[in-house]
Amino acid sequence: MAFPKNDLDQRLALVRPEDTVRGLIFNAVLMLAERQLGPDSAARLREPLFKRSPVDFFSYSAVDAIRLLYATSEALEKAGRYPTQEDAVRACGAAAVTGFFSSTVGQTLTRLIGKGDPKRLLSNAPTAYSTLVSYGRREYTVLHERHVRLSFQGDMQPVQFHEGVLQEALKAIQCNGRVVGTPHGYFAADYDITWES
Repeated sequence: MAFPKNDLDQRLALVRPEDTVRGLIFNAVLMLAERQLGPDSAARLREPLFKRSPVDFFSYSAVDAIRLLYATSEALEKAGRYPTQEDAVRACGAAAVTGFFSSTVGQTLTRLIGKGDPKRLLSNAPTAYSTLVSYGRREYTVLHERHVRLSFQGDMQPVQFHEGVLQEALKAIQCNGRVVGTPHGYFAADYDITWES
């Protein structure tokens, strides 16, 4: 299933001038592009937005983050690296988590959370997201012993991006789980996360 033709434009229309994303996300997506497509392709994706790589913990325009996500996922799909653009967007989300957990803040969070405790990890997700983006609100709800929901409001990233983020976060703590995102328009979504004991 492909994104609707005007999906990017619809999302960009929701971004306010003050909405920002940390450079870490840009760099993670660009590193994925470099690994999958080569350094020349990654440079072509970066150049319309930046002369050189962003600084991980500086804040940059959310418009540029969304443009980079869509351009990169489209290039990855066209190159046959992923069967669909949605799968490529999930891979970009997973790359963002890998980048975050490699950072000083991410390493500290991993030590605090420990391995194999998805509730502890996911209960901290709203705080982790707020360190990376300036927009939106996230709420954590326990639905069952091994089932939680993260509800996102005011977040214009595609559902598949956050599915990739959350799935990779579970993998980072060595937890076998499943993430299913349900969009509510372009600006909100629920993510149901379940795991095995």
